[in-house]
Amino acid sequence: MVLVTDLKFNMDEQLKKKLDLMIKRCTQENPKKDVLLLVEGGEGEGKTNLSFQCGYYVKHNTNRSFTNKNVFFRAAELLKYAQNTKEQIIIYDEPVLDMLSAEWWKEEQINLIKLLMMARKKRHFIIFNITKFYKFNEYVVVDRAIGLIHVYSRKEIEAGRFVYIKKKAIEYLYHSYRSSKKRDYKRFTSFRGTFPDFIEGILDLDAYEKEKDAAILEVGSKKKSKDKIKHNQLKEIVGSLKTPIESRLDLAEKLGISIRTLQKWAKAGVS
Repeated sequence: MVLVTDLKFNMDEQLKKKLDLMIKRCTQENPKKDVLLLVEGGEGEGKTNLSFQCGYYVKHNTNRSFTNKNVFFRAAELLKYAQNTKEQIIIYDEPVLDMLSAEWWKEEQINLIKLLMMARKKRHFIIFNITKFYKFNEYVVVDRAIGLIHVYSRKEIEAGRFVYIKKKAIEYLYHSYRSSKKRDYKRFTSFRGTFPDFIEGILDLDAYEKEKDAAILEVGSKKKSKDKIKHNQLKEIVGSLKTPIESRLDLAEKLGISIRTLQKWAKAGVS
């Protein structure tokens, strides 16, 4: 372990060397590249702590900004931020996958893939905090990640442990899981180490927790509007309308839409 940054917190020496190489990758003039580091593990195992420590180490060695504004819980917001900036430290903190609907998660991954496809020349240093690497698209895990840190508790009690899996081994781990359904981290580990608990002064932990809770509560809360009717459905509904139609309100009720939507249709056509 070595002391790092102005906050003088402990960091595994081999992990420090890996981060130094990643920093070089996204700060060198040519070729211009970004970094995607995956921090993976169960809830409460320390993903947030370790990713914040890595983010702060990058800040200290690059003079890049690193505040709560660099942490995102929604891929759409992250994509927008990454498109309009360059050379940033960015953390995507994934809500618990088991809580997400298939439809919500599909849209989330599409935005993450868009981000990674366009972000390379932006030279961002990106960290994804994830609970299960195999839930992600192969492009994210195998093609784009430069390293994977799996965090865990020794004997389910002693937290603050990790194993580091380098880029080539991530591919083997990913395809090994696909065939065996076993997460064989030990087989593909480059090195292992420990990391400290939350370090005061890195980020505002209370603000982070509030924002994360709000993001989790938002998942699944956005229901599809009953006003969104497909073209074929609309034709079927219109064809079976009962007459007479007494008013616009009566028409809206028979179509199963709101009067406001009917008014919009009258102005702009059905969209």
